[in-house]
Amino acid sequence: AIPLITVDEIKKEFVVNNEAIEFLRTVESPLGVVAVAGNYRTGKSFLLNRGLLNRNSGFGVGSTVNACTKGLWLWKKVVKGITPDGEEINTLIVDSEGLGAFEEDSNHDARIFSLAI
Repeated sequence: AIPLITVDEIKKEFVVNNEAIEFLRTVESPLGVVAVAGNYRTGKSFLLNRGLLNRNSGFGVGSTVNACTKGLWLWKKVVKGITPDGEEINTLIVDSEGLGAFEEDSNHDARIFSLAI
């Protein structure tokens, strides 16, 4: 996984990662996106790794109460999918920073959630 959107702590602004931009330019359409958003330390990364990517690792997962994911992260391989109409698509998988962490405020959380959806 690679950072998609990070937070510049000095400027207090969100920044799109250049490696993610370059990867996205290589992805052919049609395109779909699966993103997870929710409270911190509730298993979002684990769900993507085990449930969607069928892997033991991929997106960062930790065993502490501290958040592992900061900003939004992108799986650097497309997942082939099929729409309800039967059309084949390339699907991007996006993991997001958990909401409600002690070190962030509700404004930050709202922005993370908005970027994820």
